[in-house]
Amino acid sequence: MNMSSAGTPQAPPTGQGRSSVRSTIRSIVWSVYVPSFLLSMGQGILIPVLPGFAKEEMAATAALVGVAVAARHFGTMAFDVPAGILVSRVGLRRTMYSGVVLFGLASIWAGVSPNLTSLISARVTAGVAFALWSISRQSYIAFEVPIDVRGRVLSLFGGISRIATIIGPLIGGLLAEFVGIRVPFYAQGAVALLTLVVIVWSTRNMIEPTITGARHGMIREIGGVVSRHRRDFATAGVAAIVLQFMRAAREFLIPVWGGEQGFGKDDIGYILTASSAIDAALFPVVGIAMDRWGRKSTGIPAFVILAVAMALIPMTGSFGALMAVGLLAGFGNGLSTGFVFTIGTDLAPRNNPGEFIGVWRFISDTGGASSPVMIGGITQIVSLGVAASATAGIGLFGALMLVTVVKETMNRQVGWAETTKR
Repeated sequence: MNMSSAGTPQAPPTGQGRSSVRSTIRSIVWSVYVPSFLLSMGQGILIPVLPGFAKEEMAATAALVGVAVAARHFGTMAFDVPAGILVSRVGLRRTMYSGVVLFGLASIWAGVSPNLTSLISARVTAGVAFALWSISRQSYIAFEVPIDVRGRVLSLFGGISRIATIIGPLIGGLLAEFVGIRVPFYAQGAVALLTLVVIVWSTRNMIEPTITGARHGMIREIGGVVSRHRRDFATAGVAAIVLQFMRAAREFLIPVWGGEQGFGKDDIGYILTASSAIDAALFPVVGIAMDRWGRKSTGIPAFVILAVAMALIPMTGSFGALMAVGLLAGFGNGLSTGFVFTIGTDLAPRNNPGEFIGVWRFISDTGGASSPVMIGGITQIVSLGVAASATAGIGLFGALMLVTVVKETMNRQVGWAETTKR
């Protein structure tokens, strides 16, 4: 029998019906959902602020703005694999605590940064912190959530994070516009402190999952993971890269294009907030669809709609037009709720998911890390319009991958086997 984060026995899921979904959700509310809401809100605070901060305070060019935005993704990508190993070696709880503390410190560091080098270093550190937090959280979910309800449970997880992102950009934009451009960084640090309080309380009686399997050197262990799952990484992993690329492009292109059109940071915050509202509203439908018709049933249209939205950005010249495109992008991103998370969790070996998830996140995070840099570079050399069109083409390539080579990971027989073993 499983134990919830509060130490309460959790009945083995039946894999069917509402009771299984509800009991699973109740068992992870305070240990997963609430802290994820808080940290997602904290991350969202900087979305409308960071590009303008780097440009105005640090005199950064378009390419360097892209580097500043991508720095967190680089930090996450660089530490995804070590974080997966740390989960196996030191445990979920210690890894989780370390990530939240480091995230708060990185936020304050970024807020007091006197130059671009310091800002980029702080954002890389924030990325390392996010890797520690996200890998430990996803590993815990891989242990606790059976595959046949995972789409609904994880789409709720994604929906909660998106609801938090509605609030974050609005707070960040208003603080930057009416209080001070450095204040949002300090607000992010305060959110990290509150998150730490919640997870320390909610996991105080958590029983660490037992990790099985022989331990070898780090390189040998990771090499084994890559070798055993090479087809999954070469197909589903590439699709995950594309989706993360598109998501980061949305966060980069809309604020930068809005800034070029002369919109205020509060206006950009309103657009991103409305986009996130549409995004967040779709998670109940997406979860049901993923569990009923498979993960690709929502993934394919998500890729296509995001690509169309990116292609339309250069055609906007007014607040209303950019708002409309932002809403379309939010709809597309909403259809992808939990897609990368769920597929990665489906594919992870149940006896020791941390190392697989570390590699999976490393691969998918290359999309988020490369997106702002690539778009910023194209903008610097050609134009932002060309960069947006190129991004649209990448999204259509991802849709083609899903249709042709990525296998469906929703396997009900596996779900039944997991349930009977619990």
